[in-house]
Amino acid sequence: MTLDDAMRAACASVGIIPPASVPIPGRWKRTNTLERNGKGDASVLIFDDQQGGIAYNWQTSQKQPFRIDRATGPVPPPRRDPEKERRRAAEQAEVERVCAGIVAACRQEPHPYLTGKGFPDELGLVHDNPYRHFPDSSLGEGMAHAMLEGPGPFLIVPGRIGKRVTTVQFVAPSGEKKNIYRGVMGGASHRIASGRQTVVCEGIATALSVRAALRLLGVSATVLSAFSASNVALVASGIPGAFIAADHDKPVDAFGGLGTGEYYALRSGLPWGMPPEPGDWNDHHATHGLRDVALRLRAALHEGNG
Repeated sequence: MTLDDAMRAACASVGIIPPASVPIPGRWKRTNTLERNGKGDASVLIFDDQQGGIAYNWQTSQKQPFRIDRATGPVPPPRRDPEKERRRAAEQAEVERVCAGIVAACRQEPHPYLTGKGFPDELGLVHDNPYRHFPDSSLGEGMAHAMLEGPGPFLIVPGRIGKRVTTVQFVAPSGEKKNIYRGVMGGASHRIASGRQTVVCEGIATALSVRAALRLLGVSATVLSAFSASNVALVASGIPGAFIAADHDKPVDAFGGLGTGEYYALRSGLPWGMPPEPGDWNDHHATHGLRDVALRLRAALHEGNG
């Protein structure tokens, strides 16, 4: 196995696009994730000895070490740097403070994105100017640089791990989405309904269509939006009996010709289902109606295999 082969396998395992060439040893090289809105949200490092490295998905906080010689076993963890760990913990606490401030300052009202997705009466968390919550520091500059272009109002979708808001997703009226810079998405989700069954989806519009379809069926369910396909699998894997309502994405070579949603749903080992045509369940709702979504979800919930 060459270094390039090992790097590409590691990138595929955490859902990022490999750099076009092997990075310069000792320097992180930015790349994109395979998720929507994943531009610049991943990095790859090659160790100085050029025998391995690390692939890191910043969207989900997943990382995968790799080595050329598999016989040497797992890559040993890097030597602890207490000062670096302290700085990272302080930064994360600051990000969470910013996220909580943004959510607390939102108002509940309809949003153009939700209207365009078929939910004109849905009350979302809406904020006109999240920039005012960004700190006057390099972290705040990074947040501002990574923000969506164009005016608001922005739909805010908070991502929680337990009671902590570890990330927020900004959704522009046009539908463009971006999660806050340095937020922790891995394991975070946004709940829009509670019940006995748990269904995990990617986007907020998909979650709304799934919730509406399940209510049409009379099914009591907790519905979670988890932002990305890999994080859907991560969140769902921690919930006994969870079901994944996957997106039907275009095939990806790195995933053996499977779409991102299907790949991670299969990898989770959990029951799952996806629309028969490319798109998500909200797209299917718009094209074929809520009743068809409900019938297909009912069949998938019973069969659990897509």
